[in-house]
Amino acid sequence: MLSSILIIQILPNIVFRTITIEARTVSSEHTYRPDVKHFESELDRSTGYWSPSTSSIDWCERNYVVTQYIAEFWNFLSSLVFCLLSGILFFQALYYRIENRFLLLCLSYMFVGLGSAFFHGTLTYLGQMADELSMIYSMIIWWFILFRMDKFNKIRNKMYRLDLGIVFAIFYGILWTYMHSLKTFIVIFQVHFGLMVFGAMLKSIFIYRQTQHRTRYIMCLITIYVTLLVPALTSWILDQELCERMNTAGGFNPQLHAWWHVFCAIDSHVGLVCTEAMRLLSIKYKLHKIKHADSSTRPFKPEDHLHIRFYFGLPYVDYSHEIQLKQPKQQ
Repeated sequence: MLSSILIIQILPNIVFRTITIEARTVSSEHTYRPDVKHFESELDRSTGYWSPSTSSIDWCERNYVVTQYIAEFWNFLSSLVFCLLSGILFFQALYYRIENRFLLLCLSYMFVGLGSAFFHGTLTYLGQMADELSMIYSMIIWWFILFRMDKFNKIRNKMYRLDLGIVFAIFYGILWTYMHSLKTFIVIFQVHFGLMVFGAMLKSIFIYRQTQHRTRYIMCLITIYVTLLVPALTSWILDQELCERMNTAGGFNPQLHAWWHVFCAIDSHVGLVCTEAMRLLSIKYKLHKIKHADSSTRPFKPEDHLHIRFYFGLPYVDYSHEIQLKQPKQQ
């Protein structure tokens, strides 16, 4: 018993020390980078607890102004909105036992928030990797769900089934991680992520055009998603273009990058709910075809199978009447 207690106490300390040493080794290779992208005429060299900065980009918010323990306080704080909204959807998914793919997507958005908070709170290379890689991982998961919207594969009498979609997603994630960790490509990353978002948006519109998904709820969610991109991108661009003016003496910095986080967190929430809604309609449509296989007089009406509720201005799929099953029943 005593030996078990000692192991429990000692082992985490060994693991923590090992990770810390490795992290410092990696970070030391990126210390005092000459290629740091910044948006003022001179780089902000304010120091704090996490100094020196090892990231390849320094945003417009002045460093270590609010506290010496957080480099970009408002950017750090706004990143946690991702965790809050995705956490709510995660517990809703657990309560109503919806598909594991949505649990994974919720968790990925939570990691986006934590990674962003880590990055803006420390301005370290490891924080930047945690932020940018988690964004790509979340998009890979979202793409997988969208391109498997109407797929209902079921493993029958097999211990293992090779899924080429999952294999490709894992391979792509590993490949991007390797390439991006070699050199933090700022512009390439931004273009890459933007194309992934744009592609997912186009795929969502294509899915909506299918008869079983064509409801006013889906159209409303897609419209909200696209509309929120406008203030989000506007905040992101103006934060960079007007940085010098906002940070000059007597100027007012509205922390537009923090607002970018807020808009993106809400937009991610809307996109996730929209994907949940379309998947629910796909399952209901599948069940309807099975139940009424011998009858063509009972057309599927998607508006009868989907209800969206708004709480504090945010949409949620209403599962209160019927629970979404993990897999549609097979005859």
